[in-house]
Amino acid sequence: MTTPVVTAKRGDELTASATRYERWEWEVVRAGYRLLLELNNKISAVELPAVLGVEVQHYLGVRLLAGPVIALPGEPSRWLLLTESADMAAPVNGVRLRAQGGQVHGAGALVPLPPSRLELGDVAWRVSPAPDGPSLPPFNAVVAAVRTVTEAPGQPVHGR
Repeated sequence: MTTPVVTAKRGDELTASATRYERWEWEVVRAGYRLLLELNNKISAVELPAVLGVEVQHYLGVRLLAGPVIALPGEPSRWLLLTESADMAAPVNGVRLRAQGGQVHGAGALVPLPPSRLELGDVAWRVSPAPDGPSLPPFNAVVAAVRTVTEAPGQPVHGR
């Protein structure tokens, strides 16, 4: 396995992205060829199988609640839906997400931001934030969307 090299162009791209994220008041850690978002009491992430993430994002979009989505490399594909903080949410919400193959990343966790490069490939925006800053959906709205799309009659149940 080869280790990716940080080229000048890639370094410039990482620096420009880090500057943009910091303008949005995101805590960003730079580690070589990675930018990592430190989640806090303002921002969390819900990780879902991409196939479920598509349905959830559509559901949220119709209700004008869709937010930024990060695509993680690898198979099966997974998405990170950035949300308002999940720290005060009921623990049962984490259980509901895990039942569908999801996971909550809360305060203190680090998640990769584009244009990071991981062992399995590049991290990319599936839905980019607005240039002036992201509008994040409430965490509970994302959980409700997961429940709705997985419990609706005639819908396949995702997960394990």
